[in-house]
Amino acid sequence: MFDRLSIRQKIGWGYGLVIGVVLVGITSAFLTETYYKKPLQTQLKIDQEKAKVLDGLSQSLLQLKHNQDNLVQSLSNSQDIEKIEQGVSALRSNIFVMNNQLQQLQNIPETTDNQIQQDYQGLQDLTQRYKERLNNYAPQFEKLIQTTEKPNLNPKILQSVQKSLINLNRSTGITQVYPLYSETTQLENRFRKRAETAIEYYEQIEVFGHRIIIITLVISGGLATILAIGIGGMIAIPLDTMIKVAEQVSEESDFALQAPVTSSDEIGVLTQSLNHLILRVAEYTEELQKAKIVAEAANRSKSVFLANMSHELRTPLNAIIGYSEMLHEESEDLGYTGFLPDLERIQTAGKHLRDMISDILDISKIEAGHVTLYLENFPVDKLIEDVITTATPLAEKNNNVLKVKAKPNIGTMYADMPKVRQILLNLLSNASKFTEKGTIYLIVERTQEKPPIPEDDELMYGLIGNSSQYLVFRVRDTGIGMTDEQLQHIFKPFIQADASTTKRFGGTGLGLAISQRLCQILGGVITVESKMDKGSIFSVWLPVHVKG
Repeated sequence: MFDRLSIRQKIGWGYGLVIGVVLVGITSAFLTETYYKKPLQTQLKIDQEKAKVLDGLSQSLLQLKHNQDNLVQSLSNSQDIEKIEQGVSALRSNIFVMNNQLQQLQNIPETTDNQIQQDYQGLQDLTQRYKERLNNYAPQFEKLIQTTEKPNLNPKILQSVQKSLINLNRSTGITQVYPLYSETTQLENRFRKRAETAIEYYEQIEVFGHRIIIITLVISGGLATILAIGIGGMIAIPLDTMIKVAEQVSEESDFALQAPVTSSDEIGVLTQSLNHLILRVAEYTEELQKAKIVAEAANRSKSVFLANMSHELRTPLNAIIGYSEMLHEESEDLGYTGFLPDLERIQTAGKHLRDMISDILDISKIEAGHVTLYLENFPVDKLIEDVITTATPLAEKNNNVLKVKAKPNIGTMYADMPKVRQILLNLLSNASKFTEKGTIYLIVERTQEKPPIPEDDELMYGLIGNSSQYLVFRVRDTGIGMTDEQLQHIFKPFIQADASTTKRFGGTGLGLAISQRLCQILGGVITVESKMDKGSIFSVWLPVHVKG
């Protein structure tokens, strides 16, 4: 059931469950506290009020006795009428306050608690006895006091009132009020103690409610953690599996691999899409493989055709060049000087066409993989001498100066000497062609540095040899130079810098492509730096010891 839910539904249900647990816990804590605290609050308020009134009643009773004694003493002094009046007023106020307090104690709420009911019953009995004794004492007291309120009192009347008041204090009315003090104090203590107990219960209920909330938060946090781990696993584990399958398919090209579909949610749909994509890639790869085989076969056929055609074309060209040279010599011997310019043009055109055919033959051999290396040890300075001897006429043709910069004892090299010579002659020929009245340098040095190849160019790193030493041949000219855009295409076969270059300088556009392929076959690399109208620098990095 849970597996059929979508990722959003799973997350939504998870959030809902956690929030539901939190709401249930908080609601339970609130209802529990409300259920138990409300009656406690009501009873606490009643008990505190009754205890306060009983405490006030006890104090009023003590004050009544104190005021009686003060009034008796004041009556002995007939001259201090003001003090007698104050004593009478204090007693009357005392009695009034006690009556009010007794009136407050008569308000007894209903209860089902037997213990509280007994205390309420005792409170009613105590209040009734208080009222009976006060009602018995108050009228007699008022009757006596009225005598003192007459004008022109003589000492004898005050002495009589004093004796009567003393007798009243000793009579059954007032003397029976004082014993109620201890009962009042005991009842007050019971109400106060119950109030304190209610406060403790109140605090315990609050603590219990807080515990419910804490437990709820812990449970909801645990549920949230479990759901997060569970849902995270439901998402992460299939994704990890898909990543591993994708990486394995990418590395091993095993298109039979399929990621397991473990659910019908978005992850399951994504897994099915990945499996479908793998199948489609397998189909396209198979189609591309077939197309590649066809293209390679066509390329091989083209290379074979070019090689055969090159051989077929070179044979008559060599004959034409040979016969034109013979005719040139005989014309010079016979004095037919008018034929010499035409014969020279035939020779020049034939040799140019033969060089173009040779280039086509070389590139076709390279593309067909028919290049064989003939490795040998040879002095580098001898190679430089041969190259300079051949390239000097090419440089002088455009009024250029060819210079060499190399150490005298530059050592030997283990490589295919004709192919290294061909690379250098191609570069020097290009430099001579695109430079007029300038200087061309051939700079040779031995170094332990690695070729300047970008670290992210894995293809080039795989092509070059891992050598400890390299020979670097740099061909620098002061010719027309190239733009950055032209530099992107110069090593492509049959392509020159631009169309105007082909029209102006001629050529097939194969020389640099052949040189680059030969460098790679020898385990080296060729780089170029150029600025428009400033010249170019071609650098050939070849291992000192080429591996066969």
